Amino acid sequence: MKALYTRLITPAVFGMALGCGLAAQATEEPAAMTESNGGSTPLRMDFLDAAYVPGFERVVVAGLHGMVGMLDVTADKALLTLAANAPKEDFTALARLSNDEVLLGSSTGHLYRYDGKEFTEVAELGEYNEPILDIAVDNGAVWVVGARGLVARSNDGEVFETLEIRDVTQPETAMPGGQPADWYFGVSNVDPDSVTINAMVGGEPAVADEDYTLYPDEGFLQIQNQFDMDPPPTVQFKFSPGPPFRLGDVSWNVVLAQGGKVTIAGEFGMILQTEDNGETWIRRDSEFVPHEPEPAYWLSGVENGDTLWLTGAAGVSQRSSDGGVTWIDNPKPGREGIFGVTLLDGQPVISGAVGLIGKLEGGQWKLADRTALKLLSWLKTPVAMPDGSVLVMGGRATAIRFAGSEFVRIPVEMQ
Repeated sequence: MKALYTRLITPAVFGMALGCGLAAQATEEPAAMTESNGGSTPLRMDFLDAAYVPGFERVVVAGLHGMVGMLDVTADKALLTLAANAPKEDFTALARLSNDEVLLGSSTGHLYRYDGKEFTEVAELGEYNEPILDIAVDNGAVWVVGARGLVARSNDGEVFETLEIRDVTQPETAMPGGQPADWYFGVSNVDPDSVTINAMVGGEPAVADEDYTLYPDEGFLQIQNQFDMDPPPTVQFKFSPGPPFRLGDVSWNVVLAQGGKVTIAGEFGMILQTEDNGETWIRRDSEFVPHEPEPAYWLSGVENGDTLWLTGAAGVSQRSSDGGVTWIDNPKPGREGIFGVTLLDGQPVISGAVGLIGKLEGGQWKLADRTALKLLSWLKTPVAMPDGSVLVMGGRATAIRFAGSEFVRIPVEMQ
């Protein structure tokens, strides 16, 4: 699967609104738990995002059809109380703003604050009602990302500014080979005036259009004559995110913010970072390959100090131990997409398509028995709880509690 070009809309699987761009999965059965819509049409009760809020001593959950509620979780069950007067939006992202407030992002780019009683619209982000796909809060500053290049920031959670990311820096990177081939950078829309190629052919500087040809829009270097490899040739440049000739048209599905450093990730395998409030951006996890690249499609992430995890489609995940500068691949738990990740005792707990749920232990994935747990739906949102357990939620009002080394399904009851 080339996730680079896969931009299918599959709400039946992921429960999301238009623009999420997830790879196609299997269609699922109708939800077991519903609420009444004016006493007539039953609505799906899917948990698309959630966060534990200390001031409420509960988990706030959100989903489609204006579903916002609070889960009172015990060891053997969870009581769900739906919020009154929630906006009739499909909520696609949620983050804790403070000890007694959350921010909610919708499929139409609307951002709301919820204090347990009232909903207040904070902003309408994006030019084309793009879905908000992730929210991060860092010491009062708020970052919001979504489809079609949506990136917005706020220093106070009140006033938001939408950013246009251009001129991303590709740091000087050594090429792993110099043989005649089409060497792809993994990005497009390269600024040709910014490109610096340090390469030798037969002990002499390589000559453009004789030893190599640059294709900046498509993002590859065609080598005609073998480059010397001692020292290895290097390339650096600036580029604009997005597919060729469509600058900025990229779905940002993940945003992580900590200590003034912001990391965003999503389509086309890109990982970008800024440390100056979005004024400049640098590309991470660069890789040049002599064939069309098949990059990861990032869907979720988590950060704790210098440790960052990103997870994505087809079971792909990567880990950084130096604040996101360098990344290493992790073993795959399977081919299912990983929709959510959190850390427990320094190790990731993941959730994903077709009931995927597990924890990495000793370098191997310990996966839950989906048949024993009677899982019939995707799982998306793992939430670290104050008692040291993890609550994993998803479609069909599914809730799984992981404590110690055991996965236990707990019933969700309406209150």
